[in-house]
Amino acid sequence: MPFFAVPFIHRGLRPLFRVALCSQLLWPALAFADTPYDQMVRDARAGNYTPALTVLRQVPANQATTSQISDHLQIAGWAGLDAEVVQVYETQGRNRVLPVQALTATARAYRNLKRWDSATELYNKALALEPQNPDLQLGLAMTQADAGKPEEAVIRTKALVAAKPDDPSRRLALAYALTRAGKNYDALFEYDQAFIRAGSKPDVAREYVYALQRVRLPEPALRLARQRPGLIDPVQLRRLEGDVAAEQVRMAEFATRSEKERFDIADRALKTYDQLLATWTPDPQAKDDVTRWRIDRLGALKARARTAQVISEYQNLIGEGVNIPTYAMRWVAAAHLDQRQPEIAADQYRQVLAAPDRDPADYVEDTTALYYALQESGHEDEARTVAENLAKSQNPRVELKGLPFGNPNDSWMDAQQLAAQAETTGSDLKSGEQRLQTLVDQAPGNTGLRVAQADLYRDRAWPRRSESELKEVEALTPRDIGLEVAQGHTAMDLQEWRQMDELADDAMARFPDNRQVQRLDRLRDVHDMAELRVQTYGGKANGGGGNAGAVAGSRDFGIETLLYSPPIDEDWRVFTGVGYAIGDFQEGTGTDRWERLGVDRRTRDMTLEAEVSNHDFGYGAKQGARVAITRDINDNWQYGGSFAYLSANTPLRALNSDVTSNGGSGFIRWRANESREWKLSVSPSHFSDGNNRVEALLTGREGVYSTPKVQVDLGLEVGASHNSESEDVPYFNPKSDFSVLPTVNVNHVLYHRYETTWSQQFQAGAGTYSQRDYSTGGIGLLGYGQRYSWNDVFEVGGLFSVINRPYDGNRETDLRLLVDLTYRF
Repeated sequence: MPFFAVPFIHRGLRPLFRVALCSQLLWPALAFADTPYDQMVRDARAGNYTPALTVLRQVPANQATTSQISDHLQIAGWAGLDAEVVQVYETQGRNRVLPVQALTATARAYRNLKRWDSATELYNKALALEPQNPDLQLGLAMTQADAGKPEEAVIRTKALVAAKPDDPSRRLALAYALTRAGKNYDALFEYDQAFIRAGSKPDVAREYVYALQRVRLPEPALRLARQRPGLIDPVQLRRLEGDVAAEQVRMAEFATRSEKERFDIADRALKTYDQLLATWTPDPQAKDDVTRWRIDRLGALKARARTAQVISEYQNLIGEGVNIPTYAMRWVAAAHLDQRQPEIAADQYRQVLAAPDRDPADYVEDTTALYYALQESGHEDEARTVAENLAKSQNPRVELKGLPFGNPNDSWMDAQQLAAQAETTGSDLKSGEQRLQTLVDQAPGNTGLRVAQADLYRDRAWPRRSESELKEVEALTPRDIGLEVAQGHTAMDLQEWRQMDELADDAMARFPDNRQVQRLDRLRDVHDMAELRVQTYGGKANGGGGNAGAVAGSRDFGIETLLYSPPIDEDWRVFTGVGYAIGDFQEGTGTDRWERLGVDRRTRDMTLEAEVSNHDFGYGAKQGARVAITRDINDNWQYGGSFAYLSANTPLRALNSDVTSNGGSGFIRWRANESREWKLSVSPSHFSDGNNRVEALLTGREGVYSTPKVQVDLGLEVGASHNSESEDVPYFNPKSDFSVLPTVNVNHVLYHRYETTWSQQFQAGAGTYSQRDYSTGGIGLLGYGQRYSWNDVFEVGGLFSVINRPYDGNRETDLRLLVDLTYRF
C-alpha cells in the first residue's frame, strides 16, 4: 500500500496542554513585593518572560526563597525553557517544599526532555498533595503514554473522561494515550468527540486533522485543513495532498463495475501528483516528499494500464539511487509482467515475497503473479511447484474469536484453484479436471472456479460442455469479465461468429486495457482476416523391381496455393486456388494443372464447402466439382461426407493415361478428449476405365505422455481397399490389400513464448502390408519435422519421411518432404 506520512503526535498537543495544565496556577507571596516586580509577573503571564527571568536569574542561589524558586520554575516553563527549569529545580528546589504549581511545571519540563521517570516522580509527588487535580492526572497519563506505558495511560484517562465526558482536554488526553497504544481508530473517536465539543479551537481541529490522516482518511482531513487556512503548516498540507493521491491509487486497484471507473480514479490521482510535482520539485526542502510522490505515482500509472511508463519511471528512480519500497515493487513487477518481460517480473516478485516488510494480505496475490511470471518465461515445473506450495500454505478456514469453526478462507480457495490450473497448464488435464471438480462441488457459487472449469472443458475439446457450464455461471454473475471472455473463446470454437463479435465488442467497451479482453479481440481480428495456404511436396522412390514409384512416380513434385477471402456475412468465405503436380512413371512424365473456385460456410455444428475446378493433364481442359459437409453431433461424435466429379484424389499416373475418377467419401469420428480419438472413413470411387474402387481407413490416436514441452502419442492406421479391375490398368490397382501400421509420434516444443512456438516432431512406425496374390511384407516408417508459428497469423511446417514397403511384391523405399504454410492478413 502507498505510504502515508504520519505527523509527530506531539505536534499541537504541547501548546494545548500547557494552557490546560497551568490554568489553576497560584502565585505565592514574593520576597520583594514591590510594584515593578508585580508588573513583571503580570507581563510574564501575558507572554513577556524576559524581565522577570532576568531578575530571578540574578538572585544568588543561597539567598533565593522558596517563592522565588517557584516563580522561576513556572515562568521558565511558560517560556519553554525546559532545561533551565530542570537546572533550577535540581540545584535549588529539590530539597524545598514547593507548591503544586511549581512541581507541575518541573514535571512537564522533565517530560518534554523525555526524562520519563523524573517526570512521573514529580507528578506523583504533586498528586500526593492534590489527588483529585485533573490537570495532574492528565499530565501523569501523558507521561505514562510517552514512557512506553500506554495501557496505564489509557486506564487513567478513561477514568477522567468518565468523570467529565464533556471536557475536550480529557478527550484529547485519552486520544493521545490510545494513539500511543496503537489504537488509532479508537483514538479517532475521542478526537472526534473533542472536535464536536471544541472544534473552533485551532489546537483541537489540528489534532483532529492528524487523527484522520493516521487512519488513512486523508480526504476529509485535507478538506478540513483547507477550510481553515493556517491550521497546519505548508509542509503538512502538501503531505496531506500526497496522501489523498495515494488513497486514490489504493482505490484504483479495487474491483469496480467497469475499467473506466478505475481509470477515472487513477486519472484524478495522476492529476494531483502532476500538480504537486510541478509545484514542489524546485524546492530542495521538499525532496523527500517529491520522491515519495514519484514512487506512489507508479501505482496510479499501473492502475491506468500505462505499464510502459511505470517501467520507465522506475528505471529513472533507480538511476537516481532511490530505494524502491516493497509496496511499489509490486507495481513494477506487475508492469514487467504486463509488458511481457516475465523473467524480470519473476525476479521482482521473488524480491517482494522475501521482503521483511511485505504485507501478508498480498501474499496469495503476489505468489499467484509469480506463478504466471514463471509460467510465461518457460519455467513450468518451477511454476507448478510454486502453486502447490501456495496451496499447502493456506488453511481452509480462518479462525476467529468466538467462532469454534472459523470462516471459510477465500485465499485457500484461490490457492487451490491455482494449483488445479497448474496441473492443466502442465498438460495433466485429467488430474486438473478432477481437482477443479472437487473445488466446484465445495463452492458451486464461485464464479472464478466455474469459469476455470469451463476453460478446462474447452482445452479438453468439449466446447459444448464449456458453453453449458458458462450459461449456468451467467445466471450468477452475468457481467463478470472473466465469464464474458471465456464465452467469447467458446463461441469461437463453436463457430458462433456473431455471438463472438457481440461478446468481444462488449468486453472491449468495458475493459479495453484488460489483457484477456485484448487477446479475445486479437483472435477475433485474426478470424476476420484473409487467409493464404500453400502446400507442397516432393518425393523420390527407389527399388520397386524396375517399377520405382508405382503410386506417385520415381520423382514427383506438387504444389497448391489457396486464397480465402475475409468472412462475408460472418459465415461465408470465397476461395480460389491453383495447383501443379508432376511425376515420372514407366509410361512417361505425367503432369496436372488445376484451378479451383469455391465457397465455404462455417456455422455452429456444420462446415460446408463447394467448388468447381478446371484440370489440364494433357488431354484438354476438363471441369470438375466437389461438395463436402461436416456435421458435429456433440462434443464426442462427428460425421461427414463429400462427393467429387473429376476427383482430385485420382492418381496422377491414371490421369497421365487419360483415366479420371469420380468418387465420394464418408466418415464418422469419435473423440473422447484432446488426446484420444478414432476415425473411420469409407471412400468409393469409379474410374473412367470401368474400375470401381472401395477404400476404408481406420485411424486412431492415444496420448500416453504429456508435459508442457513433450507430448507422445501412439497411433494406428488400418487400411483396406478393393478394386474391381486389377489387370491391364496403367496405375497401381491391387485386387485387394490390407495394411496395419502402428506409430509413435513425439512433439517436442523447442521454444514457446506467448504467440510464438517452435517445435520438432519425430515419427516412427512398423507394420505389415498384405496384397492379394502377393506375400505379406513389412512396412517401416521414420519421419522428422519442424513447425513454427508466429503472432497467430503465420505458421509453417515441414516433415521429411522415409517409408519402406512392398508394391506388387517389390519392395520400394520412398523419400518424401511435405511443407505447408498458412498466412493470414
